[in-house]
Amino acid sequence: MPLHLRKIIILNLRWHRRIGLSIVMMVIFLAITGLLLNHSPSIGLSEQTLRSQWLLDWYGFEATPPTGFKLDDQWLIHPGGNDLFLNNEPVATCLAPLMGASQIQSLLLALCQDELVILTSQGELIEKLSLLNGLPKNTTALQVADNEIFILSNEQTLSLNIEALKTQESNSPVTEWSSASPLPQELIEQLYQRAELPGISMETLILDLHSGRFFGTVGVLFIDLVGLLICLLALTGLWAWYSHHRPRKLGG
Repeated sequence: MPLHLRKIIILNLRWHRRIGLSIVMMVIFLAITGLLLNHSPSIGLSEQTLRSQWLLDWYGFEATPPTGFKLDDQWLIHPGGNDLFLNNEPVATCLAPLMGASQIQSLLLALCQDELVILTSQGELIEKLSLLNGLPKNTTALQVADNEIFILSNEQTLSLNIEALKTQESNSPVTEWSSASPLPQELIEQLYQRAELPGISMETLILDLHSGRFFGTVGVLFIDLVGLLICLLALTGLWAWYSHHRPRKLGG
């Protein structure tokens, strides 16, 4: 074999080894994530939701801890989907946000967007007051005081008679409206299993890692580079095989 050809083969093998060693971990990583994505439906990756705070921050979710309105030993909560929750059970549907909640006698009142939901203390739906049947426009706050229901509409305090579905201007001053409070951690964990809270599916995370999109443009370019190196590894390997067998054919 000519000396210059031997040098070329040796140089090619050196670069083949260097390229292989430099990307071996990434090749294994891409293979594993590819296998997981290929079998995602059978192992339920899309159904597994991750809600780690740092992960939500990384994806740009403006996630804030859920809050609710405590009524005695119960909580009225609207996590932001379509469901209104009493503790950890959905009891009615209404549009977010939940702007106020209170109770009068054995009734629970929840003020959603343009809708007042009336429930029993056990969470059974009794009535919904909307703009069509008695609730004034731009109602933003709710309070019960001295066995009377007050609402704030267009910066005006009104007294609400839910039996007659009528409102009238109130002369009684309302100094404090119902306000939300942080939920107990145990209740938050229960809501994570039931409510439509922000989260990232395991399938999305693995797909973004596999493609490099998890790290933005830099990550995509890095995966592109790995792909090119894999192609170069294949070419140098093919050249090494060809160079090894060519002298034998020539000699034969």
